Amino acid sequence: MATTYGKDYKDFDMNFSKHPAHGDLVTVKKTKAINRSINNVIRAQAGERLFQPNVSGGLNALLFEPFGRLTETRIEASIESAIKRFEPRAKLRSVTVEAKERDNSYRVMIEYVPDNDVNETTLEVYLERT
Repeated sequence: MATTYGKDYKDFDMNFSKHPAHGDLVTVKKTKAINRSINNVIRAQAGERLFQPNVSGGLNALLFEPFGRLTETRIEASIESAIKRFEPRAKLRSVTVEAKERDNSYRVMIEYVPDNDVNETTLEVYLERT
């Protein structure tokens, strides 16, 4: 994978708010843009994106499986697969899933190195049964 060290990734802020100084849409940059992309990819359901129907984290059915190490392992594998397939800007180091039975949720820690940086980044995501 080619390194794009120092490349400045920019995405629109999902609130679509305007910048107070110049009135353009606010953007998010660098690691924050990659974090949001990873979060969107793992939460996506198959067929949800209009021109990208294959983009999916594959987690919908897994969230309703019984709590246990097997389900945690399957969630980890689905997240790893989704990030490797759909987010090439992140070189994945590890994915750790911890069940929070009391809250009916899973705490997910994703460690990766952005391809435009040398520092490892940790993203914490909570997946809830809704």
